[in-house]
Amino acid sequence: MKTSALLMLSSLFLLLAGCGDSGSTSAPQASAPAPAAPAAAPAAPAAPAGYQALATIADAGIISGSVSYAGDKADPNVKITKDNTACELHAGKDERPANALIANAGKLKNVVVWLDGVQAGKPFDLGTVEIDNKDCTFVPHVSIGKVGGMIAAKNSDPILHNTHLFLKQGNKNLVNIALPQQGQVIEKKLKKKGIVDVKCDAHEWMQAYIFVADNPYAAVTGDDGSFSMTDVPAGEYTLKMWHETLGSHETTVTVTAGGTANADADAATFSS
Repeated sequence: MKTSALLMLSSLFLLLAGCGDSGSTSAPQASAPAPAAPAAAPAAPAAPAGYQALATIADAGIISGSVSYAGDKADPNVKITKDNTACELHAGKDERPANALIANAGKLKNVVVWLDGVQAGKPFDLGTVEIDNKDCTFVPHVSIGKVGGMIAAKNSDPILHNTHLFLKQGNKNLVNIALPQQGQVIEKKLKKKGIVDVKCDAHEWMQAYIFVADNPYAAVTGDDGSFSMTDVPAGEYTLKMWHETLGSHETTVTVTAGGTANADADAATFSS
């Protein structure tokens, strides 16, 4: 009897202990979510396959030169056939220079110059080349883009333009960028190496060119016909030139460590 009473008292004690103040035992707390890991910074665009950017170039040299032209060809005019109010550079004139052949004191502007087949050298900054539709003219007329880089097509005029890109070799259609609004800028990636024709389908006289390079050694001659390439690893290279009216030319140039290789050219020797 006593044993049974003791067992009953023990059970009652345990029951009361389990039903004590509910605040004495906290309910399990939901763990706070772990803070999200910061988003990784976008990777820098990679240089095209086959080109290696070197941290240092101990044996670097320079290539510089100028392109001359003393021929009898002249820059033609193009006729403005529509949107005259927006497109005329000078009131009352419906023609303007094509900018296809600009020679200053016998020096030729807008010649594309590049090293072909370079495998390694200075960093390859892809960057963005801007082509502006301004006064119904593409500005600049000739420029350098990079494989994997961007083109920013801009419309500075109060009329519809488009920036239509064709790979000159094979006249392959690349991209057609519609720009109906003034101030509009649209970016697209450049994917193909080579000379690219830039046209506006709405204004047939508009013309520009982009040379899309697969290495950083490319330039366009300035007003004085000159160009320069720095940080070129010592070695022998094929130097190529191209002009929209006079054609192309190539030569071999040798770069020495710390030296400057001269690459002057006469456009009279270019072949179409």
